[in-house]
Amino acid sequence: MFKLNQIIRKSTAIKLGMLLVASTVLLGASCKKTKTPDDTPGDPSKVFDKQGLLVNMADNIIIPSYADFKTALENLKLSFTNFKTSGSLTDFQTVKEKLHLAYLSYQRVSLFGFGPGEDASVRFNFNVFPANVTLINSNISSGSYDLKTISNIATKGFPALDYLFYGLNQAEADQMQLFLTDAKRSKYVNDLLNEMTTILNSVIDTWNSTYRSTFINSLGTDVGSSIGFLINQINYELDYLKNAKIGIPLGLKSGGKILPENCEAYYSGQSLTYAIETLGIIENMYLGKSYSGTNGKGFDDYLDHLGIQYTDGTLYNAIKNQFMSAQAKLSVLANPLSYQIETNSQAVTTAYQELIKLLVLLKTDLPSSLGVVITYQDGDGD
Repeated sequence: MFKLNQIIRKSTAIKLGMLLVASTVLLGASCKKTKTPDDTPGDPSKVFDKQGLLVNMADNIIIPSYADFKTALENLKLSFTNFKTSGSLTDFQTVKEKLHLAYLSYQRVSLFGFGPGEDASVRFNFNVFPANVTLINSNISSGSYDLKTISNIATKGFPALDYLFYGLNQAEADQMQLFLTDAKRSKYVNDLLNEMTTILNSVIDTWNSTYRSTFINSLGTDVGSSIGFLINQINYELDYLKNAKIGIPLGLKSGGKILPENCEAYYSGQSLTYAIETLGIIENMYLGKSYSGTNGKGFDDYLDHLGIQYTDGTLYNAIKNQFMSAQAKLSVLANPLSYQIETNSQAVTTAYQELIKLLVLLKTDLPSSLGVVITYQDGDGD
């Protein structure tokens, strides 16, 4: 339950105002900030447009990503309703297709774990894995459960749906029959989807009604600022990718004992696809790349504006190149990641190591260059 602990520690750390204030600012030794226009006081034309960056993040990345996820979740619910009516294998397969698309879309909002996303505990409610299969089956059998309790945190969201629609080494027709012969199973899925919809709608409503204005007008880089939230979440998500999605299944937190069953989306075997998607949204946030693919104002522009040097080049280029290296090492792998861990562990380890290199740049050099403090605790000292 490493991931659950991570979530609780992260949320606590951010809300209590940062017990780890010194951890990052002190680590910028490899960077050298040149004299830049942004250092010139009293001349607005030479100051980096932080609000432009935040507006781009809100209007072109965050809000559209939530909207897309809402559509994907609604499509999943509709497909399940259709399957319950028809009981056909075709409709069952459609549900699985829509489940994959919704899970993929979720990866694009997972990073936004601040503001409304944090208040609603989106990650906590949507994607704690591995699923507790024993408790899921017990809930269905008894028909008595409260999804809001901490004891049910690993019985809901996408990991539970992944198990319920795929099972382990189960023929598709047999898996479908479980729904046709047990009405409690369908009710359980309905309850999961309804909870997810309620939570997501509350997050979207808050962004659209009040939080966008708060977000784009928080122009500092101090603790609790929007830029501070973004930098912290970029790093939290990368830590989460490195550890929860790869390192733990690879056995790097269990003395070398591999735990392939701890992979995300273990039953559908889409773990690598989701890992690559996660790295992609991290890069998009860094670049300020919009949901439609347009490259807007991002942290790369901020670094370029500041002219931060890194070894014999710029930090801007160092981060760009390391994103490419990490993506290349992940891309040589194939789904399911659980199988790769069992049969091709060296290649998985290599990808993991490239993610560590990227994390060093994003967690030490980037925040120290921008005056941002990393406030979450990863637990492994990276």
